[in-house]
Amino acid sequence: MMDRCAAMRQAMHEPKLRARLFAGSFGLRMQTHRVLTDGRASRYAYPSQLGSRVKNPYLTSGISDNMMEFNAVIVKSSEAAVRQLQILQQIVDRQLEPQERLWPLTMPPALAYKKDLDFLGTNCSRPDQKDFNRYLINKYGLKPLLMGGVHVGYGLDKQLLEEIYQRFYKDKYQRQADFQNHLYFKLAQGFYRWQWLFTYLFGASPIATGVKEIVAPDLTHQVRSLRNSKYGYTNLPGEQVDYSSLESYINSLADYLEKGTYQNFHEYFGPVCLHGRTNNLEKTINDGVQYISMRGFDIDPFSKAGISEDTLNFLELVMIYNLLTATPDDTAEKVQLAAERNEQVALQEPTDQEDWMKEEGLAFVDQLLAFCEEYDAPRKYSLAIKFVQRRLEDPTLTIAEQITEKMENGTMLSFGLKVANDRYLELMQSGQPLTVIAKGYSVTVQELIRAAIVLGIQVWLDRGVRFNVGSHEEVIEPTADLPLEEGAQQYLINLFPEIKE
Repeated sequence: MMDRCAAMRQAMHEPKLRARLFAGSFGLRMQTHRVLTDGRASRYAYPSQLGSRVKNPYLTSGISDNMMEFNAVIVKSSEAAVRQLQILQQIVDRQLEPQERLWPLTMPPALAYKKDLDFLGTNCSRPDQKDFNRYLINKYGLKPLLMGGVHVGYGLDKQLLEEIYQRFYKDKYQRQADFQNHLYFKLAQGFYRWQWLFTYLFGASPIATGVKEIVAPDLTHQVRSLRNSKYGYTNLPGEQVDYSSLESYINSLADYLEKGTYQNFHEYFGPVCLHGRTNNLEKTINDGVQYISMRGFDIDPFSKAGISEDTLNFLELVMIYNLLTATPDDTAEKVQLAAERNEQVALQEPTDQEDWMKEEGLAFVDQLLAFCEEYDAPRKYSLAIKFVQRRLEDPTLTIAEQITEKMENGTMLSFGLKVANDRYLELMQSGQPLTVIAKGYSVTVQELIRAAIVLGIQVWLDRGVRFNVGSHEEVIEPTADLPLEEGAQQYLINLFPEIKE
């Protein structure tokens, strides 16, 4: 009798299921600093024109007021996800002071570490976060918390999940929620086992000479990704969650929360995390996991959004491959080894490559290419694999090494400021409210989208432009010429009078 995984894999050749296989959703969250054009941390207040940091679902601040946090809505496709981040960044760029820029690297400028640490450690005026931020700084220290990065949320197509459950797993799990918990943990384990490969390919936090002396003085060499190492954004060594099984994951995380080891769910900094509709672990497990998030992505300075479509396409392909591939019998042992491997890769020189890395990486790439061919995957996935293949064959093509080559006299200040200035000027001179969608959207609709995001109104760029406040929805054609004599915000207030309440 064919096992479940083989039967499911065979069924995915059906056209309707195959289309849903490549229709996952992404939700991106990015944190980066506002800096001055001389490389110092910005001391300007959080831009008041961006609305309430407590209520706005898109725009807020992080550990310090000068650290911007962009929260993109969950969308289908890597292209739409990357576009969301670009939209949010342009909105913020237009509200910055003339001397301010958005810093395009994971590691803040050396001057921020040398001259602004006291300021950054006390510069939080967000009322709902002040106490928690102070707690995090006291426990973990400020320096790792200042690293920027991108968190990637990924969820499978909901109808695909239901179809898989009904056809292949209903006899094994009484509830679909239990099935989703096990399935998403399978994807989480898959990412955990291959985290070293993602760190090798997309790690992008080498360290400037002046910063190394402050953040990691015992390091004697350059690194690939300080963020993904023990020096980065991670929980304490004795407070790591166990990924050997779903039960171990739930029990260890629940134990840390119950004992107060983690003050709340937001203190869990693991490389991959199960999420539900709320941040309550018990409710998530009871109602069923909805998506997983991966928080180990450095900011990619060569992508305007901070993360590229190719990166997300490769990630999705790995997710789908794991979905349709049986979990190895020795998964517990591989999980135990995974953290050690990732630490090794993160702290290597950017051009270092052990034999096992190249051999295992290229063998995995061959499996993914065969998978793409078997399921006639859209071309974007095979293109993403080509990038991966080239970086495995030549470490000088990795993001970390490309950044390292831009260093001058042990600093990345000139490179970072050039990227930041070029992007700022491009957006300011474009003449469009939202340059990334200028081709398909009228100027007045762009203005309306920008105003809606500042007001905290949900915006969806599918089936027209959909605006949502609770259950109230309004749809506008992308090319509409709107009467905005009173301004875009007033137009939206007239459409949604409830937002004034």
